[in-house]
Amino acid sequence: MVRFIQTSDWQIGMKGGGLGEAGQIVRDIRVESIHNVFKTAQERKVDFVLLCGDIFEHNMISQEYVKKVVTIFNQYPDISIYLLPGNHDILGADCVYNREIFQRVEHLTILRADSVEVPEAILHPCPVLSKFTTQDLTASIPIVRETDGIHIAVAHGSLVGKFPMSNWEDIELPINPSCIDRTGIDYLALGHWHSKRLFKDSTGIARIAYSGTHEQTNYDEGDAGQCLFVQIDGKGEVPKIESIKTGKLSWETKQFEMKDSSSLNELKNYFESIKGIDLVKLALCGELPLECKEELDNILEFQTTLHKNFREKTESLTITVPPQLETSFDFGDPTLIQTEKHLKNLLENEADSEKRIIIIEALAHLQRFGKEVEK
Repeated sequence: MVRFIQTSDWQIGMKGGGLGEAGQIVRDIRVESIHNVFKTAQERKVDFVLLCGDIFEHNMISQEYVKKVVTIFNQYPDISIYLLPGNHDILGADCVYNREIFQRVEHLTILRADSVEVPEAILHPCPVLSKFTTQDLTASIPIVRETDGIHIAVAHGSLVGKFPMSNWEDIELPINPSCIDRTGIDYLALGHWHSKRLFKDSTGIARIAYSGTHEQTNYDEGDAGQCLFVQIDGKGEVPKIESIKTGKLSWETKQFEMKDSSSLNELKNYFESIKGIDLVKLALCGELPLECKEELDNILEFQTTLHKNFREKTESLTITVPPQLETSFDFGDPTLIQTEKHLKNLLENEADSEKRIIIIEALAHLQRFGKEVEK
């Protein structure tokens, strides 16, 4: 029997683009969350931890980040670590794992091309040697159907036919899912995709798995922020695969439809329900009267103080024109009359929702100014 933790795509040192000041928070927490992977390994008393590529964002990563990761490795000296480089930390002359500091970590093994005997199993690495290839990365796995022991292949890439790109030439790092049937391996551990995904072999048994990243990377990822606990009781046995949460950050993506002024109360109630969420992306759609926009702006502004990152998109939100703006106002001043006509012409021909809001607000301010002058 073999028991191990599978993880991948830590991408330590990633920029966190689009997160603004929260980018540094995300980068720091990605390092901290590594502890959760190894604490899980301790709790489950595994034989080893298997890292399936892209542990660092790139091979030119700063030595500061390298030392942070190695420091964590060294806090768990009793856990054997097997690491396959991916396409971000690709094998080569400048590979980050060639640095002297990694050679001193006694319980760490960098997987290259040769099969490796590990506690209770044999690993068959399928290293990435080029960022773009049309060759099946698993082609080198030997046929082990009649060979004793539990055999685990490790690769970093995309399963052909299981993702939007179905042709070999459209996939930069292709992996043939039929390698299970061809070789007789018991399990294929994969990295590259940031969400957990399980795939079945021709007999209907899930023997192929992406663990996803240990800490969610951005708003668009689902089923991330975890590692996999895998147990295989013997050669040919069905793998037992369990997801275990490791991520510290919570993410929320929401599309909220505004219908009228009462929608502001519904929006407030929604915000009450997500008080503890770290990073929030909100897309507003529908319609809202102009007189409610100031309150909406104030509500959204306050939310920026409650979350590590708060992003709102209002491109699909229409601010409706008050009836009084549709009729001409008697300013008694030719310049103001012409200004109103010009703004209304702009509004009639403007399709961009954000620019329409600006024009509508300008019209409202103009009429308010005209009423004050009239008094």
